Amino acid sequence: MNYILFFKRILFAPIKKIKTFFYNKKYKKEIAKIYKENFIWSAQVGIVDDIGVKRGTSMAKTIINSINNAFKINLKSNKNKNDSKYFNIFPGEHYRLLAGLIDYEKPKTLIDIGTSSGMSSRVMLDYSKIDSEIITFDLIKWNKFNSHLSKNDFKSRKFTQYLEDLSNYDIFKKHLALIDKADLIFLDAPKDGVFEYLFIRNLVKSNLSVKKRFLILDDIKFLNMIKLWRSIKSPKFDLTSFGHASGTGIVDISSNIEVDPIAFE
Repeated sequence: MNYILFFKRILFAPIKKIKTFFYNKKYKKEIAKIYKENFIWSAQVGIVDDIGVKRGTSMAKTIINSINNAFKINLKSNKNKNDSKYFNIFPGEHYRLLAGLIDYEKPKTLIDIGTSSGMSSRVMLDYSKIDSEIITFDLIKWNKFNSHLSKNDFKSRKFTQYLEDLSNYDIFKKHLALIDKADLIFLDAPKDGVFEYLFIRNLVKSNLSVKKRFLILDDIKFLNMIKLWRSIKSPKFDLTSFGHASGTGIVDISSNIEVDPIAFE
């Protein structure tokens, strides 16, 4: 009886394995189809499912020291400006984190994309070195807002505003030398599902020189920003817990930014 069972195992075991192999193959194919047709981008990322996050651990020293600085910093506020109250909401807003990063990294050239009332530019002016160059981009002139900036800021510092659209590739190329020179780029644009994608695509197409350079993205938890954030393969880290409640991300773009092409489909 034992011999019969033994021979059955020899004969049928390989057949069973072959059937299992083809079943698993079919199952994986069906799961892949379901995944493709029903995929919803998640804002949650980790080392397991995001190569950019795995690479982002290389920024640990910068991140830890920037956060540590942010806890110690108390930003100046102007009681005459309604939005001044946001400067020192920490965590919850990104201004003290931005100040902490500038204080630690001491960037020489800083770019603020999305001037608006000038809160981020104000932090750059107050926490960068006096000889640093600061450039801010918007489509509306700074003094059309109840601004935290003044004429004297532009006179006393290397501080310039350009009223141009960096999502336009021709305009982007016009300012490419400046972007390449930047040590820190803060992207706080309209989050309209268009601008940020085009700007990042312009970065991808550019041949940036190899140097230490950080890109900070605001509002990475917005539904129309999640796909872009998840598609970035360059070293990155989600700093939302110490930045803006709607999402703050930092990316190391010391060389060309690497992004999965699916972001632009």
